[in-house]
Amino acid sequence: MAGLRYDRDFATLISTVPMNSIRAKMLIGFGALLLPLLAALGVVLYLEARATVIPLTKDLSQAVLQARSAGLGTLFRGYLSDLRLLSRDPVLRSGDLDAITRALAGHARERNPDYEMLFFADAEGRFVSSVGATGHVADRAYFKAIMNEGVAQVIGEPVRSRASGAVVFVVAAVVADPAGRPLGLVAATVLLDTLSAIAGAIGIGEHGFGWVMDHQGLLIAHPNATLRMRLNLLESAAQGYQGLEMIARTLARGESGLSFYRRPDGTRFVTIYTPIPNTPNWGLGVSMPEAELMGRAYRLMRILLWGMIGILVAVLVLVWVVSGRIAAPVRALMRGVELVSSGRLDHQLSIRTGDEIQVLADDFNRMTVDLKAHIRDLARVTAEKARVDGELRAANQIQASMLPRIFPPYPRVDTLDLFATMEPAKEVGGDFYDFFLLDDGRLSFCVGDVSGKGVPAALFMVIGMTILRNLSRQGRPLEQIFEQANDMLCSENDMFITAFMGVLDPRTGVLDYVCAGHNPPLIARQGGAFAMLDVPHNLFLGGLEGQTYASRQIRLQPGDLLFLYTDGLTEAQNARGELFTDARMLESIDRLAGRPVKEVILGMRDAVGAFVQDAPAADDLTMLALTISERRR
Repeated sequence: MAGLRYDRDFATLISTVPMNSIRAKMLIGFGALLLPLLAALGVVLYLEARATVIPLTKDLSQAVLQARSAGLGTLFRGYLSDLRLLSRDPVLRSGDLDAITRALAGHARERNPDYEMLFFADAEGRFVSSVGATGHVADRAYFKAIMNEGVAQVIGEPVRSRASGAVVFVVAAVVADPAGRPLGLVAATVLLDTLSAIAGAIGIGEHGFGWVMDHQGLLIAHPNATLRMRLNLLESAAQGYQGLEMIARTLARGESGLSFYRRPDGTRFVTIYTPIPNTPNWGLGVSMPEAELMGRAYRLMRILLWGMIGILVAVLVLVWVVSGRIAAPVRALMRGVELVSSGRLDHQLSIRTGDEIQVLADDFNRMTVDLKAHIRDLARVTAEKARVDGELRAANQIQASMLPRIFPPYPRVDTLDLFATMEPAKEVGGDFYDFFLLDDGRLSFCVGDVSGKGVPAALFMVIGMTILRNLSRQGRPLEQIFEQANDMLCSENDMFITAFMGVLDPRTGVLDYVCAGHNPPLIARQGGAFAMLDVPHNLFLGGLEGQTYASRQIRLQPGDLLFLYTDGLTEAQNARGELFTDARMLESIDRLAGRPVKEVILGMRDAVGAFVQDAPAADDLTMLALTISERRR
């Protein structure tokens, strides 16, 4: 709570700065947009530094290593040149080993201090040295290369000296007679400690160190004597090193590179490596801790990152302070909205900032006044709508009560089965169906569709249905019923009715029917496929006075089924605006062939529902189906 109180006091202090326009406030607050921009800039600079400084550091280190490798190559070339010059000494060709020993001792004092000793070996492999040691070297690889393979000079792999017992590598050159026939060789031994000292001096940075690997992967020069001549880089994974084997394989192929490896203690090292010229495929490497190599670059990037964070924090503080000034009247406006939404419509805001927020507050006050008036009007309209809805529900019940709803309708007429439904698109509809028994035992049935929908169509439906029922009960022929009904419906009317009426004798199956512009019914003979019933072409009812209507007669056999419907079936639409169509109707009803009339009606209703799914009904839907059967005994 103390922190919140301090924030309010601080915001109040800042609010004393005059800001007469909300535009000025938003310009200051717009600084918040700098947040992602500065963050993006920081990320870009960081990535750019990482992509530029770090590779540059690596490239410089690689250049230094290559220069040092070239220097080592020059050193080895000097060894070879020195021995080649020494091989021309006539004393070495004399074969006098004592004289050769004295000559070697003299040369040793004058030659490269890197040499541990000089020695001469004759064609038999017997050698004498500048330090007085003697022995045989015929089994050495460098001896065989010169004496047997005709190589003029060679740098041998590290061996243990038979003169001193130290680990050395040998630089040798052939000694030949004037005809070029080899008489022996002259060689110098160089301690591996000397090579390690030379390689170690190549280190980069404070903790970097150099090393040398022979062509077999053996570490022959290293500051750590415990690893020298003991660690084979090609087999280093077995000793806990990760990444050294890949470096060794690359060097063995004579390739340069930069890679990382991890020591058994987990320290990660960067290694730059390259082949050494004038050697038997030896490689020079310089390793140093990754943190040291990349330290300066990472330090620069950290400074850059913290600088961006500092700018972001400063912008956030500025936005926080300015937003407190802007938010105060907005909070008052929000509080007013909460009070009004809770029902306190008499609440008025008192905001005097002299900017757009004050204009918004004044509009809010006017809105509450208008809202009170609107609520009064809405209550009145709602009450009126409730009354109308109640009347429509009553009308729907009245309309439904006018249609026959008891099925089966005539249990005593055991040769007749009939079922019908009417589903209005609105509360009340313009479709209707009707059926009743005439005095002579015949069944009169009818399906009609009034143009239009809603209450007017429902009222006109009642009129039309009543006229057709009364005329039919008088026992008149179907032609006269429709002619008189048409004339009665034409008077002072702008709507019309399409209708189909039939009179069926369930005892004989004789069916007389008349159609006034209505959809032709479907008929299925003996449970077979459905087809359109052939109907006479007559004008709809209520269209034009003085019309004549033609009727037809067929005979229904037991098992035949007659299906009547309105255009709400074939013109049912789905969400894509597609119609159910006559084709879909026939396809759907054929799957219901042979079933009872109620199952046919319900099955067709399900088929239409699956087609339209959630689309609202566009028209009333009425269906009636009847069939006759053999008289039960």
